[in-house]
Amino acid sequence: MSKRKVKVEMSDDQENKITITFEGTLNEKSLKTLIVSANNILGKRTSDLEGSPDIPIEDALDLSVYDRVKLLISTAYGMGSYFTTNDLCESYQDLFSTQLKITTGSTYLARLYEEGYLERTGTRNERKYKLRKEIREKIPKLITQ
Repeated sequence: MSKRKVKVEMSDDQENKITITFEGTLNEKSLKTLIVSANNILGKRTSDLEGSPDIPIEDALDLSVYDRVKLLISTAYGMGSYFTTNDLCESYQDLFSTQLKITTGSTYLARLYEEGYLERTGTRNERKYKLRKEIREKIPKLITQ
């Protein structure tokens, strides 16, 4: 890879503007990180997962916990099986060797439901989720081998 200089300028509807200049060895991952960071600063939260190819587990460790949860759901429960918050937290621990607190898992599942990624059923204490059928093909899966 050669050293390059990239300047990213973005603005939002309220005339806020951000300029990021990056000098160094660039690859696709660092360019995506620049754009995601600029969007986050401007309040345009984006996920760098949608439309991406499947992701090796080593690369998933560089993602946010929220994006790792989305990947885990698409990988472990992508066929439409129901799962609970406890199931998610146990799978997260097994896959990433890091604990995901029940409260964090519950919050992320609620957000994913509100964003239309998940269906949910059951009472508040017996809640179960599953990935929506129309979303299954949009989110990549983890490559764990």
